[in-house]
Amino acid sequence: MSCHAAQTPWDKNYQPVAPGETLTFDWVARFPGVFMYHCGVPPVLHHIANGMYGAIIVEPEGLDPAREFVLTSSEFYAGDRPNADGLLEGDVAMMENGDPSHVVFDGMANRYLASPLQARPNELLRIWVMNAGPTLTNAFHVIGALFDHVYADGNPTSMLNGLQTYNIAPGAGAMFELRIPDEGLYPFVTHSFAYTGLGSVGVLQITPDAPPAPATYPVFGDPFTAGVLAFGSTPAVVEGGQAGAQPQDGPVSIQAAITGFTPGEIEVTEGDVQIQIANLDAFDHDFTIDELDVLFLLGANETIEETFHATPGTYAFYCSIPGHREAGMEGTLSVLPGTGH
Repeated sequence: MSCHAAQTPWDKNYQPVAPGETLTFDWVARFPGVFMYHCGVPPVLHHIANGMYGAIIVEPEGLDPAREFVLTSSEFYAGDRPNADGLLEGDVAMMENGDPSHVVFDGMANRYLASPLQARPNELLRIWVMNAGPTLTNAFHVIGALFDHVYADGNPTSMLNGLQTYNIAPGAGAMFELRIPDEGLYPFVTHSFAYTGLGSVGVLQITPDAPPAPATYPVFGDPFTAGVLAFGSTPAVVEGGQAGAQPQDGPVSIQAAITGFTPGEIEVTEGDVQIQIANLDAFDHDFTIDELDVLFLLGANETIEETFHATPGTYAFYCSIPGHREAGMEGTLSVLPGTGH
């Protein structure tokens, strides 16, 4: 994994990790801003183009309170021939020619058209944008608005004022601050319009009815158990109660975000299962298991605890809000028979 926020020797810490192996390294975050991390195993182009990347925020000190969003821009190069699972795989020739099938924010074409990002009039907005590429520059622009300040790579010492559009190179980032006084819809796009129609468009909805901005942000734990800064999720294994018994000690803990559920695989034993779900997004989600008649609603930035009864079997859980499951909000619940069976 290559971590752009770190200063560390490539020949020691940015090395391939074989299946089943673990590599750890420490580093000092010397510079604030928004940075990319990605798979650095050759061919790097193929790995990034297939989604092996993420964003790291090194929070500067002394920022004014604001409603904050993080957006990751990237490209996909889907070929036209499905594989055995019916999925389109990345086309190497399209990658090498810089000819994407989709240019997106947060991994999905037009993700924030149906579910706009909401804010209130005249509220200070802070948008961290990281461009994962792997090839195209993102000319970030909000239609109907101007940026009060733009900070290259998100560093507060690199401030520009009163900008309309700002180019973010592949592997770079920027922090945008703005206030929008009037209610309405404000699309955000890449102003490279050959690519905007490939999915690189979303909407900011300015409304006094927007939920309040969160006062704090989630604190993630150990990356090897929380699924953060890792390519994939670690299954959570917990003990449920026997049929008719009280819930297990401590709930199953799940984080819900438009990028998916963490963890994506859960094992419990049959009986009453207590679950805690934290919605990390500033818009609604739900947690649905059809066969077990489970439907738990999650408001923006809300954490809930619920209990449901689980019988042995394997079940899909997902967010049933249109477009969310397609964006990757689904997982698997395995319910094991109790010791009495």
